[in-house]
Amino acid sequence: MDSDQGKIFVGGISWETTEEKLKDHFSKFGEVVEAVIMKDRATGRARGFGFIVFADPMVSDMVLLEKHNIDGRMVSETNNLLSSQNDGV
Repeated sequence: MDSDQGKIFVGGISWETTEEKLKDHFSKFGEVVEAVIMKDRATGRARGFGFIVFADPMVSDMVLLEKHNIDGRMVSETNNLLSSQNDGV
């Protein structure tokens, strides 16, 4: 399986949102293999975006059809596989 299958980018994450909250939110759609919030290397502070990886790549398609409010913020998500394919365009 390609490492990007089932992976989605999540943007607009609140600084208060933890990786556990992110995982809990998306777990209702299917098994979450990994939930990562990217952090600034120098400060350790959240950068406002992260990634979710689902065990079943088909789950990511269902997730993208809905709007998601986490910790009072509407977050945006995109299919990471499609984003990486469009980088070369």
